Amino acid sequence: MNIPDALFTGKKIIHLTETESTNTYAIDVVAKTNPSEGTCVLADYQTGGKGQIGRYWHSEASKNILVSYIFYPTSLQVHDQFYLNIISGLAVKDVLAAYVPSVKIKWPNDIYVDDRKIAGILVQNTLRETNIKSTIIGIGLNVNQSIFPIDIPNPTSLSLLTDTVYDIQELLALLSSRLEFYYLKLKNGQFVALLDTYLSHLYRKDEWAVFRDDKDHIFKGKIIGIDTQGRLKIELEDDRLQVFGFREISFVF
Repeated sequence: MNIPDALFTGKKIIHLTETESTNTYAIDVVAKTNPSEGTCVLADYQTGGKGQIGRYWHSEASKNILVSYIFYPTSLQVHDQFYLNIISGLAVKDVLAAYVPSVKIKWPNDIYVDDRKIAGILVQNTLRETNIKSTIIGIGLNVNQSIFPIDIPNPTSLSLLTDTVYDIQELLALLSSRLEFYYLKLKNGQFVALLDTYLSHLYRKDEWAVFRDDKDHIFKGKIIGIDTQGRLKIELEDDRLQVFGFREISFVF
């Protein structure tokens, strides 16, 4: 595959054999030093990998991509910070779509192939008044792992889907290139185009589904988009519209 070179993203790699979490390590690097934009922390294994909302991210050693990128989107305002989730989701989607069909972004930032989870993203921002001072974009992408713990409900990997063993470094180069592509669009203020692209790849958008809210209420609804704060917009059966934050809703299927 001909992978276009990134200008700065992933050019400097801090490669760790083992760490608690690449995001935690990257946050510490930013706090103590002044790493160049696009620097990434890459680990073979995490002892305490983190997913969205404090969940654990499991990954077999040396089988997958465990990476955190450091950026300084200082012109991005706090109320637009979900666009960092958007660009990271689109980048991972592009990487996977080069190898398998039916790749979707499950709000807020899991990546699915059909109904199986293949990647997760954790974005952690440091704020300066009304703007973003720095951001860490952590990505866990299942590449060559074929066996997962039984308590993980619906995992998959590129290798399981295609019966192929992949070069981690090649995939990482493609990921860095696509993430930079969307990051530069964000820096250029292309908010509408980014949101439209994200919505066009949103998992189960415009499909009726069964959900559970944070009060354990089960209901039927249809995802129609996200609002300006990144909350999920759901149309209910009685035509009412409701919005839900990260911790407030889940699929029942």
